[in-house]
Amino acid sequence: SGALTVEGDLSAATFTALLPAMGSLEALVLNGIGEPLLHPQLETFISQARQQMPPSGWIGFQSNGLLLDAPRARALAAAGLDRACLSVDASSPETFRALREGGELQALEAAFAALHQAKPTRPGLQVGIEFVVMRQNLDQLCDTLRWAAGQGACFALVSHLLPYAENNRSDVAYRSA
Repeated sequence: SGALTVEGDLSAATFTALLPAMGSLEALVLNGIGEPLLHPQLETFISQARQQMPPSGWIGFQSNGLLLDAPRARALAAAGLDRACLSVDASSPETFRALREGGELQALEAAFAALHQAKPTRPGLQVGIEFVVMRQNLDQLCDTLRWAAGQGACFALVSHLLPYAENNRSDVAYRSA
């Protein structure tokens, strides 16, 4: 169709250009393809958005949690983060490792702890999980929700994989819903 696709980090110039529209936002979710915690200006973007958004508006993102230690969690809370959603696709360390290419459930426990330690900085900070249902982990959904609640999660997003065809090719890829 001739549409231009540009990949890469959201630039400061583009974010600044969007700030005037944020005065009436109910929510700002700083997600894309990739890990939000890798963006070098994430805290700056959150702080700038918080200054523009109404007090009732919330700012959040989804993360694998690997880069979320206590200092980073405090910095995000101080910037005005309201919701962090951590990707948890299993409660079994073995299944989690298999689905997250070597990921460790202990890293998520540390991320939960860091976010909870940051709550005095931003008392309304909410932490939750996203669970992507697949054949390999469907039987762990209930246990994972219980595990997440034990970590202090106050919400859960449960989605599933959907098949889709790209460019009408006959091979099928999968994406998260």
